[in-house]
Order: sequence, then structure tokens, then C-alpha cells
Amino acid sequence: MVGSVRNALLQATRAHGRSTLRLVTRQGVVMVQRPVVGQQMRSMSVFSNIRDTVTQKMQERNDEKQADAYRQQVHDLAHSSKFDLDSFYEQLKKNADAAGMNGWRSMIPGVSEMTAVQQLKAFVKIVEAIEPEHRQNPRLINGKVKRQISEKSGHSAEEINNMLRNYDQLFALRCWLVKRVERGLPLPDNMQETQALVREDPTGFPAKLFRVKSRRR
Repeated sequence: MVGSVRNALLQATRAHGRSTLRLVTRQGVVMVQRPVVGQQMRSMSVFSNIRDTVTQKMQERNDEKQADAYRQQVHDLAHSSKFDLDSFYEQLKKNADAAGMNGWRSMIPGVSEMTAVQQLKAFVKIVEAIEPEHRQNPRLINGKVKRQISEKSGHSAEEINNMLRNYDQLFALRCWLVKRVERGLPLPDNMQETQALVREDPTGFPAKLFRVKSRRR
């Protein structure tokens, strides 16, 4: 019997809807139950749906946390009495504790998440290398001071300029937000709304701060 089975011709019926294999031996035909592919696929589909649902819920919670963090930082900027490099440093440290993914850097578009994290770490180190006098008045930072900061922090003048540009941008956003509070206007809830409101009413936004190429040398 064993030898007969070994030499048997296995004929699989592939027609849709059939759930048996027909094993032809010298002793006759044996019907063997085979797995039902449709049931397996449905089981896989169920697990896939569960996974997608969990992933979606996690993404929704993450998005909600990002939105809350953005609103909180907008509120803090809008009600701050000043914003120097010490204030900027506090913002950097807060977001460094949160891995730097969802904080102030998200207010300024055009940079990927990974690049933002790398920049965040570099900015923290650069600001830590700046003397208190220049933290309190960043306009005093000239070429000589930048060379000193570069030697102390290990970062190039280009990276220092990049940090100062980002400080300028956040300082400008803070000026605009403060003006909206003074005028009794609502604050934006997200980046898209911020951009739209700035285009619609830029009152208080010091655009001259973005002329950094002629000043940051």
C-alpha cells in the first residue's frame, strides 16, 4: 500500500469552489480534504483590518497630540513678554525632551522630520555655546562672535546662521501672534491656518527679519 501511494498520480482539482484533492492510486481513488483558501484569505483579511484599525487609532492620537502641542506653543508665544535666545533655547529644550518631532520646528515648513531632529540637537548645542549677553540681545552677534561660537560648539558658521534664521522666523511669528492678541483676534490652531491667516492679515509680521542673506554674513 505504501509503495502504491508513493507511486501514485496526484491530480488536484483546481476548479473554483471545490475543497478536495483526488488522489489516484492503483487501489482506487482517495478523496483528501484540502484547506479552503477562501477561509484562509478571510482570516488574513480580518487580521489585516484589525491591524489597520489599530494603526489608524494610533495615528489619530498622535495627530491630536501634535495639534495640542501646536496650540499650546502658539499660546505661549502669543502671551510672552519677550523672546530672546534664552526663550528660544527653552523652546528647543522642551521639544528635545519630546524627541523634537512635533514642536516649534513644525511651525516652519520645508524641513523633513529627521532633518528637524538633527537640526534641533545642533541648535541646542549652538545656543549653549553663546554667552548670556548675546543670548539676551542676538543682534549683537557679528562675525567675530560667530567664530567664537563655532569654536566652542563645534558647528560651522553656516549652521550658526541657520539657527539664527530660525530664531528670526519664530521671533517674527511671535510678533504677529502678540499683535493678534492685542487686537482681540483668534489664534490659529494649526500650521495651515497660521499660513492662511498671515497671508490674509500680516499686521504685526516683521517681514524685514527675513532679509537674512544681506544681514547674516
